[in-house]
Amino acid sequence: MIVILIIEVLVVIVFLIMFLRRPSLTWGVGLLSVTTAVLLDSFLSTFNRAQMLDELGFFFYVIAGGLVGGMAVWMWGVLKPVRGETAVSLLPAPTPPMPAGTLTAVSTPPPPLEVTFDDGTAFDRQMLYEEIRTRFGHEDVLDLMFDLSINENDVATLDQNVNQLIVNIMDTAQRNGQTSALTLAVERILTPILPDLLPRPEKIDVTSPPTILRYYLLANYSLTGLREISAQLGIDWEQIAGDNKKAKVRNFLLYLYRRNRIDELIQVLHASSEEEE
Repeated sequence: MIVILIIEVLVVIVFLIMFLRRPSLTWGVGLLSVTTAVLLDSFLSTFNRAQMLDELGFFFYVIAGGLVGGMAVWMWGVLKPVRGETAVSLLPAPTPPMPAGTLTAVSTPPPPLEVTFDDGTAFDRQMLYEEIRTRFGHEDVLDLMFDLSINENDVATLDQNVNQLIVNIMDTAQRNGQTSALTLAVERILTPILPDLLPRPEKIDVTSPPTILRYYLLANYSLTGLREISAQLGIDWEQIAGDNKKAKVRNFLLYLYRRNRIDELIQVLHASSEEEE
């Protein structure tokens, strides 16, 4: 009996930890279900189980049904990433039937999902989505959000797969009027700007796009050099998250932008450039 009770408590603790790490409706329902099941079992074990079941009667089956339903909801939510469901479909709407007498080639593919925007430009949304989905890694997607100044909290949600994240980024860029910038940012990530084509340090200021600053730091500074810049700004480089140079640079710039200290970085870059000359 003691062993079973310990196992039940461990199960509740596991569900509690998962809920605290990933607070969501799925894990909330799961935690409530297992906790109720353990309490019900303890209650029946404390008193005469057979007598209590007789007294509860119909209500016991209601409680048991609720527990089964709760665990079914939990299982459905946990398996959602495996099922690969996405809330938004990227496929174009079905083409309406052609009027009688219209000739079309049987092999002609349906037109791409093309969207025209206020600035007169147009892009193939489906093609751009496929470019990001098939050619971008995790770091590239984070770079894309940085280049577009999109807050990760605005597009990322719990229990979300990468496909839905890409859709959210594209939708946010469209709402912000950044469709041209989105296309350009994707092209720059796939084909980075050559160091020789980057502006000179004296041409960089606080109004320069975040993309230019990111590429400039990547092209002109090693991790040791970036650590020295961080030290000049009074920032502990070890506190900047990232397992590689790209991630470090991106998170370093985000740190400065969020604290309105990007002008201090510009001053350091200018001073460094003057010393080299």
